[in-house]
Amino acid sequence: MSDELRIERRAGAVHVTFERPQRHNAFTEAMYAALHDLCDELAADASVRALVLRGAGERAFSAGADISEFGVTRSTKRQAAAYDDAVLAAEEALARFPVPTIAVVHGHCYGGGCTLAIACDVRFAAAAARFAITPAKLGIVYPLRSTKRLVDLVGPSRAKIILMTGADYDASQAQRFGLVDEVFPDAAALAAGTSAFTALLSARSGVTQRAAKQTVARILDGVTRDDAAHRALRGDALDSPDYAEGVRAFLERRPPAFG
Repeated sequence: MSDELRIERRAGAVHVTFERPQRHNAFTEAMYAALHDLCDELAADASVRALVLRGAGERAFSAGADISEFGVTRSTKRQAAAYDDAVLAAEEALARFPVPTIAVVHGHCYGGGCTLAIACDVRFAAAAARFAITPAKLGIVYPLRSTKRLVDLVGPSRAKIILMTGADYDASQAQRFGLVDEVFPDAAALAAGTSAFTALLSARSGVTQRAAKQTVARILDGVTRDDAAHRALRGDALDSPDYAEGVRAFLERRPPAFG
């Protein structure tokens, strides 16, 4: 595990902090690999109810890939393909993570940092946050899956504008596009809002949350009707302790205590 990913557990939520403030939390190839491995490890931990990502310091969530290492890691087509595979694997690990994932954004959220945030389920931002996706400034092309997630959030026309211009947007603009879910006035409000949201998630059914993630992902991939896989999800929910507890709590007029 990379020393540049700091992990902290708080009441069922795992908080991962990108620890490279001197480089605006830019990601190295090793950090992408470490994030992928961490997601795989935590996905198997039933005690994890939410995954929260943030950047260290006050200046950035992440400035994206550490371009200073490109001369070594992307100097040939083969190296570039391997590097891109590492980036995509980290994003896919976030996107398929079984429980809710939240990107907590302050400062700059650029390039690969922004696509990591987009791979999360929810994006909260401080009002001073800035967003940009910048392949047009580097002459590179992002993977199709990364681009699809952007299109799913903001629509095809806005995605084209973002990708073709590399323009920089403030948090209110990003929220208007659908890139950000909620904007908070400052860092303290951002932290408080994130804590309140993770507490709410922990009070709700994990069975429902996992199924909701899977269902929405399948809809975005083109599934539009109930099928055997979705019927199995619904059947498994009916057999779960969460369903029994939810009904019992409703009848007893008390909050449910999900495991």
